[in-house]
Amino acid sequence: MPLRPPLALCVLLPTALAADAATTIVRGPYLRLATPTGMVVRWRTDTTEPSVVRFGLAQDQLTRSAKAEGVGTEHVVQLSKLEPATRYFYVPVTGNDKSKPGGEDSPLTGRINSFVTPPRPGPARPTRVWVLGDPGTKNATKAAVRDAFINFAGTRPADLRHMLGDNDYPDGTDTD
Repeated sequence: MPLRPPLALCVLLPTALAADAATTIVRGPYLRLATPTGMVVRWRTDTTEPSVVRFGLAQDQLTRSAKAEGVGTEHVVQLSKLEPATRYFYVPVTGNDKSKPGGEDSPLTGRINSFVTPPRPGPARPTRVWVLGDPGTKNATKAAVRDAFINFAGTRPADLRHMLGDNDYPDGTDTD
């Protein structure tokens, strides 16, 4: 009679093999709900994992971390106790290091992004806002509009960029 592996081994082996695949961020990261002392970072991955963001005041000093409860493919992490009107650098931590999947100590494999928290309410000050609606398809005209704004802004970029909708063509998929 041939030897058969225990049922538990048959179930765990495919799971272990799947865990070796690298995680890919398929949407984002993007920012939501900015306040003078907080920011929400969102992104979507192709595999289920914990939601962890590393952040700090310099690209090479992402010494703080924040995480959301549970695991999933839709990640929503609240960064709190931030300073107003301050630039922060951040990166979602993906589970590419399988010894510490998605942990705060996992190596950083994604692109480091940044944002500036809004100032505290107070006296009015000049604010540059770039609002785009129905920006069109991926073509030279769309690139020319972007380049024209960058040339106009020079060394003072927009304080706020807002997309009104109808942004992704042709189908509104994550790839678009």
